[in-house]
Amino acid sequence: MKMFFSPPKPLLWLVAAGTILTAGCSLTPSLEKIEVPGANARSFQGDRSGRQFSKTAWWTVFHDKNLNRQVEDVLKNAPDAKAVLARLAAFREQAKIAGAPLFPTVSIDANGTRSKTNLGTFLPQGGSFTNNSFGLQLTASYEADIWGRLRNSEKSARLSLLEAEETRNVVFQTLAANTVDLYAQLSEARHETALREEAVRAAESLEKSVRAGYISGTVTGTDFLNTQQQLATAKQALSISRSRITAIEASLNALAGRDIHTRIPTENFTVFPSRLAPVPAGLPADLLNRRPDVRTAGLKVRNALLQVGIARSALLPRISLTAQKGYKSNELSNLVDSGSSVWTLMGGIVQPLFNRGAKRAAVRQAHRNVEAAIADYQKTALNAFKEVETALSAFSDTQNRLKLETENLDNEKIKEAQAKAAYLSGTIGIQPFIGAHLAFLNRLIARDQIALSMIQNRVRLATALGDGLYSTQKNPGESK
Repeated sequence: MKMFFSPPKPLLWLVAAGTILTAGCSLTPSLEKIEVPGANARSFQGDRSGRQFSKTAWWTVFHDKNLNRQVEDVLKNAPDAKAVLARLAAFREQAKIAGAPLFPTVSIDANGTRSKTNLGTFLPQGGSFTNNSFGLQLTASYEADIWGRLRNSEKSARLSLLEAEETRNVVFQTLAANTVDLYAQLSEARHETALREEAVRAAESLEKSVRAGYISGTVTGTDFLNTQQQLATAKQALSISRSRITAIEASLNALAGRDIHTRIPTENFTVFPSRLAPVPAGLPADLLNRRPDVRTAGLKVRNALLQVGIARSALLPRISLTAQKGYKSNELSNLVDSGSSVWTLMGGIVQPLFNRGAKRAAVRQAHRNVEAAIADYQKTALNAFKEVETALSAFSDTQNRLKLETENLDNEKIKEAQAKAAYLSGTIGIQPFIGAHLAFLNRLIARDQIALSMIQNRVRLATALGDGLYSTQKNPGESK
């Protein structure tokens, strides 16, 4: 049985010519190593651990199932996560689109026309005739990528895809950090609220006792007013603390894309400080390969170099090839007969001659963009070093503050115990005892606030180190 189309020789010639011509040269400059001051240092100055950085999900150090569940839920369901994954999928499709011009464009065209011509205009006897025309044609066109313009465009699209992947990493890293931060704030706020409720009860007992003394004449009016003011201040602080819980819980729910009134379970805040440990910082040079923003800056340098190659290729001739193979006939029944076969092979060369120096200016512009991209990379890398050193220093300072505040808390606890013993023995009244208890509660709240600050510094440190991005093969919520 005869094939509908015999092997179209012009198309084979086109493919063969394209294979030869694509073995052309690239006009893209090579990427040289970018020097960053401090990249060769043996360690970060603020790193006291001396251990190598480990690729872990840093928030798991708290051993809190509720926290782990919150992070997983946010990374999977957060609107920001869904948006960045959708954009990443769009970049993947764009990379496929950019690679299409590297291959011949093939199309098929089937057409038929029937026309009637009136001969009265040309012949006295008048009359008319009809004409039929049918065609079936396969067309292939191809641009020979001699100078690498199309290849560089395709590489540029793939680099943009890699940049989009790094943007995804930044978004997921930020989401994880914000989740841990808000969760720690929520846990601390709930613990603080419980302490402030206890402080209000103690202040009410103190106010009641002083009121009785004021009525009996044993307490001055000034002392009574001071006690009332102390109670009002405690109630106001309690109200602020409760409002803070509502705001933090709503923020965390909104981050995860949930109903903002959903209650979030948290572990008691008192366990957080004991489970916190500094993460090893590793080497500065390793940080450049670990931070997604630094890697993004490096990709931008490579992309800028590709644009130089694309701009250079615009100065050189562009060669295009077109091949056609098909059939034309006046009768549809004879369309695919051998006598109706037609083919065409065409080639074209386009060379820019005069554009008032615009294309050469584009080359110079591309070189300047490379210089700017290199400077941006160095700035991003130095900023990464600064953020790590700052976070390490802040974490260490906050640890020292927490240690001192814990010592103060222990002293306040001793004072409270002494006041309680004296009250029970009858050597002092209830007022000094309640005063000592309130002082202890306020010191405990102050200690927790420093502990929360240390946890937040730990979050910033993890973000500065580019931690938490390698705990799974792919991010939750992402499908490929």
